[in-house]
Amino acid sequence: MKKLLVILLSLLLGVCGALPCLAFVPYESYTYSTQTGEAVAQYCPTPYYPAFTIDRSTIGVPLVTPTCMCFDNEGNLYITDSSANRLIVLDKDYRLKASIDTLEDQDGNFDFLGGPEGVFVDDNGEIYLCDTKQRRVLVLDQNYTLIRKYEGIRPINDNEGEEYVFMPTRIVVDSSGNMYVLVQNEYQGIMQLDSEGNFISFMGSNKVTYDPITKLWKQIMSKEQQAQLEQFLPVEYTNLSQDSEGLIYTVSKADNNDPIKRLNLSGKDVLIRNGYVDVAGDVAPADSDSQAPLSLFVDIASDENGLIYALDANQGRVFVYNAEGFLFYVFGGIGTQLGTFATPSAIEVNGTDVVVADQGNPRITVFRRTEYAQMISEADEAYNTGDYDRSVELWNKVIEYNSNFELAYAQIGKVCLRRAQNKE
Repeated sequence: MKKLLVILLSLLLGVCGALPCLAFVPYESYTYSTQTGEAVAQYCPTPYYPAFTIDRSTIGVPLVTPTCMCFDNEGNLYITDSSANRLIVLDKDYRLKASIDTLEDQDGNFDFLGGPEGVFVDDNGEIYLCDTKQRRVLVLDQNYTLIRKYEGIRPINDNEGEEYVFMPTRIVVDSSGNMYVLVQNEYQGIMQLDSEGNFISFMGSNKVTYDPITKLWKQIMSKEQQAQLEQFLPVEYTNLSQDSEGLIYTVSKADNNDPIKRLNLSGKDVLIRNGYVDVAGDVAPADSDSQAPLSLFVDIASDENGLIYALDANQGRVFVYNAEGFLFYVFGGIGTQLGTFATPSAIEVNGTDVVVADQGNPRITVFRRTEYAQMISEADEAYNTGDYDRSVELWNKVIEYNSNFELAYAQIGKVCLRRAQNKE
């Protein structure tokens, strides 16, 4: 009997050892399949597991409402805490490097942060801060010294008789020093400023969309009635980020037809949408009466291989697409357990780590990629770089993990087509 118990315990430990991630993941991951003719959610192996969290107990300073994050070229993580009027900097090992709520300029004058929201670090290490409540953009050097301020900004041709409220919330900066700023309650698009802080233009404005009945009414309306109708405001962007090619990813509210966009420097959406489902988060079944909210994206990030990571605040999920618009997988959820969120607010990618901030439960969760997700990424990269033998080998392994992963079959089929292997 004792020997039997030892054997059973060994088997149990073996099973647990083979599934180190699944035993501690409080959410079910999934993707979508269209084999039945409509998009159906299909559960898949866990692509990312929550490795650890960052909060007051780990970094030693209060983390009240983590609002925005970014990494610099050295792997340091910058976090704005808008309620605490603070900028927190962690090193590449996620240990506290600096906690900044008071600034000093080059002349020794002191200043204070007021509700900072957006943060971006350029290739030279300069830190751009959207000091939102004080209506300005601040620039710090690598020693956190205040070196420039941009304030009092208003668009050209704006009504001079009205006060323009410049409340910057998010910012990215290109290699020429041009700034692309989201401004609170600004519906004309992304505000573009030059390196001196001069207004250039708005770019990438979301168009107003009308339902079919409204379109019909527009055809019979007078010019005065149409002018009143045009006062409907377009959808406001909720966030933006810059990819490795210098293009800008944006996310906007759920009532927009294309909540995820990739804008070139002229503001044109160049996002590729070749996937089986829209690049729009959760898909509502055609015959569904469910009133569950669809995805509301609050942040977006991308990695060096072109993968897109979009953060959904409604369900606390991360949607991962490749550069062609194919959905790889979805992970995360709403809750209080490790790996779930109350009010997710920001997402960043550091190598293969995915880092998500939660305002409702003030902490930051670091997710690590599993073998399943790593295999998908390598297979996709091999195919895109023309290493088709390697790609087919990896896609076949992906199918062993998940027989419902449609992209694997499609990519293998394309390779066979290239080689005139019609039977295969």
